[in-house]
This record gives sequence, structure tokens and C-alpha cells, in this order.
Amino acid sequence: MRRKREALRFHGTCYGQRRFLGGCLPVLLVFRPLLLLSLLLLGTNVTAQEPSRGRELVQRRVTLSQSATGKPVELHVASGSLTALEFDSPVDRAGVKLGDAKDRFELIVATDRLIMLKPTGDMGTGERVLLTVPFADGMAPARAVFALVTNATQVDAQVQVSRLPRTAEAVQAELDEVRAACAGKNIELEALRARSAATGPSGMLLAGMLDIDGFQAKELTDLPPSPTDGLKAERVKAFRGTGWVALSLEITNEGAVAWTPLEARLSPVGGGRSRAATVAMKEPRIAPGGKALVVVEARGEDWPEGSDRRVELRDSTGARRLLIPYLVF
Repeated sequence: MRRKREALRFHGTCYGQRRFLGGCLPVLLVFRPLLLLSLLLLGTNVTAQEPSRGRELVQRRVTLSQSATGKPVELHVASGSLTALEFDSPVDRAGVKLGDAKDRFELIVATDRLIMLKPTGDMGTGERVLLTVPFADGMAPARAVFALVTNATQVDAQVQVSRLPRTAEAVQAELDEVRAACAGKNIELEALRARSAATGPSGMLLAGMLDIDGFQAKELTDLPPSPTDGLKAERVKAFRGTGWVALSLEITNEGAVAWTPLEARLSPVGGGRSRAATVAMKEPRIAPGGKALVVVEARGEDWPEGSDRRVELRDSTGARRLLIPYLVF
């Protein structure tokens, strides 16, 4: 008889996601004939039942403490939805009591560790029905008290009730499992970030900036001989592709103050709408007497060969600027 009782013991391990009562939640590993018998006794249609009125099926873990003895734990129930309570210690099956609304609940104590219940009708807002579950081993707390209430958005489909102190080994094992799951998610997240932040040829192909026509490049020689505001462009290269143009400029700071270009504009020499361009360089600033490679990039239109543009780079205040009044690329 003892061996048979052990075979019927409920285990709370969950393996993946399965269809259960029309919803998707972890499957309870209960002895299969007993589970089917319980569902039949409760009148549940396993294949047809859906979460009541669109409520979300929730899996919860409840920990009972001696300090909270007698204080009811709220459980969210709903008409037509099954709520399963799993206990980590045996309950006194004969002592399980439901409050004043017995006629509106179907209750079955399936094993000494599993209780299943289902409201047969709607509960009113603010209404509470108490479910008292005494334990059979005489340890504290001696009983668990649950307040069955309704919730507009959720219903507790599976509740794991912990009463016995958890060992350090059990806590560490659960922590290791969570860490392993998080590590796997972090790897997936980094892969997604790397894919969405692709640079170089991959990034250009994904952005549609590089196609079968490739791009054109040439070095520009018609540069102003004298610097503006102590800033001089000594070497300029132009790169042109589908929907974009980029200028590579070697800039020397001949002034006494460091300079950081933050914005650029390309304007038609003969007049017309100017276009804002992005500015990039490796160094945080160009020190006095220093030189740096600065890249100016503009997107959004095809630039015909031989376009003449006025190129202007400014710092954050606009007080110092590098101006190339006429550049053909």
C-alpha cells in the first residue's frame, strides 16, 4: 500500500509547454490515469476549454511562513477554469474545507499533495471564498488558508505551495538553472545585436548602399590654398554609391585651440537646398598642430558625377568652421 501511494505522488517538475485545458502552460507530471480521472470528476472538457473570458493562465509559486500563519493567500479563480494546487508536504485530505460557496465550486483532493478546484459560476467583485488545507505531518504551519477571488485579467492555473524549508542545495540548483537560461538568452541577444549592427560591406549591403553598380572613388585636387579659422583640408577623397556620398578629408588644425567637428553641410554652389551630413573620426578632437582623418557622409539621394558642392564643417558652437567653397566630385 505504501509503494502504491508513493507511485501516485504528485511531482511539480515542468517540461516545456503543452496544451493543457485549452491554454499553454507547463504540464504537471501527475500519474496519468489519476489526472484523467480528476478531470472527468470535475467535468472538464480537456480539448475544448479555453481561458475564461480571455484571462491569462498563470503559474505561481507560494511560500508559506510561520509568521503568516492564518493569513489567507489570494488565489485568482474563474468560472469554468481549473486551478491545481501542488503541495511539497502531505495534506490531511479529510480536513480540507471550502467556505460558504460549496455549491459553486467543484473540489477534488486528488492525492495527499494535489488539490484541484473549478468554480461553476461567476464570483462577484470583492467576494472571497476561503479554502482551508490542513497538513498531516504536525509541523508548522499546521494549515494553509487560501482566499479564492476573481481577477479580470488572470486565473491561477497551477500553484506550487512550498511549506518545508528549502535546502541550500535546492536553492543553488534553481539558481544555476536560471543562470544557464539567462546565459543562453544573452548569447541570442548578442547575436541579434551583431546582426542588426552590421558594419562594413555587410552593413552597406543590408542598408541598400552597395549594389551591383558598386561605387566610384577619386581624389580631389582643387582645394583652397589657405586655411579658414586655422583649419586646412590637405587631402580630400570622394566616394559615391547608390543613394550616398562620402568625403574623406585630412584636416590640420593650425590654430591654438583644439577643434572637434560635429556637423557638416553640403550645398549646391549655384544655389539650392543644402543637405546635412554626418561627421565621423577616430580621435575625440584635433589638437593644435595636429592632423586627423575626418569622414563626411550624406545619404538620401543619388549624386551625379561632376556635382559641385560647397562643403562646410562646424564645431558645436559654430564659432570655428572649415569651409571649402567649391568642390567638384
